[in-house]
Amino acid sequence: MVELTKAKDEIIKKSNELAIGYEARYKGCGECTFLAVIDALRWGGLEIIPKDVEDRFFSGVCVTTAGIGLICDGNCGAVASGALVMGLALGIQGGPGGPLYLAKLGEAFATVRNTLVDKCYQKYNSILCTAIQRKWFGKAWDLTRDDMNLEFLGITHGCAIMEITMWTTEIILDEFEKGNVKGYVGSPDVKA
Repeated sequence: MVELTKAKDEIIKKSNELAIGYEARYKGCGECTFLAVIDALRWGGLEIIPKDVEDRFFSGVCVTTAGIGLICDGNCGAVASGALVMGLALGIQGGPGGPLYLAKLGEAFATVRNTLVDKCYQKYNSILCTAIQRKWFGKAWDLTRDDMNLEFLGITHGCAIMEITMWTTEIILDEFEKGNVKGYVGSPDVKA
């Protein structure tokens, strides 16, 4: 059985600190959110996926940035990555189409919808990149244009990354407390 090695509030705070550092280094909301949540949870004793799997996921989550591939016309990359990490944490298993799979999938959908997505709608009235940009900055950019991308990166300071990272981390820890997240046992960094 996995046990947390840090207090819940410390892990949430760590996710924010990591999000700030990753945003300064990587820039993209998708990868920054993914890494900050996964690494903060691991730091706190809850490993969702092994480090080598995290490294392989990294290139995939990069393209979720700014509404998918910088088009800004899709879901916020932080929201997409937050939902992805929640799905990994909730560990949907049982074989596609089987009754256990369908039940777990329905529970996971409801958890993501009723927590992370709901928080975004309450704060931003949307989960779309452009809507979040407008709510946060009063305008939206076309990040496929180099000039606009540079302008945005010069002022972003994380946009919604830190907030969505902390929400996602808190939700996963809440689900862990309910027994809905088992964690990955096998890492030398995680005590079983």
